[in-house]
Amino acid sequence: MAAAGTTNWTNIANVLGATVIVGSEAVGAGGATGWAIASLLKLGDQAVLVATLMGVAVGLVATVAFFRSAHRVERFR
Repeated sequence: MAAAGTTNWTNIANVLGATVIVGSEAVGAGGATGWAIASLLKLGDQAVLVATLMGVAVGLVATVAFFRSAHRVERFR
């Protein structure tokens, strides 16, 4: 554990590394899900784009939620 008032770089590296891994999976899965659903329903090119972007947005929200939870557990100070 780091001394009081000092930055714990190990925790920062752990949280940021895990956030990058989880975030890339969440954004990729969200985009792929939006694309797959819109394509299966044959909604057209614009609808596929909108559904893909909505999936990516959901992935980004999940990434932010993960970061906030991880930061709560692994304090930076």
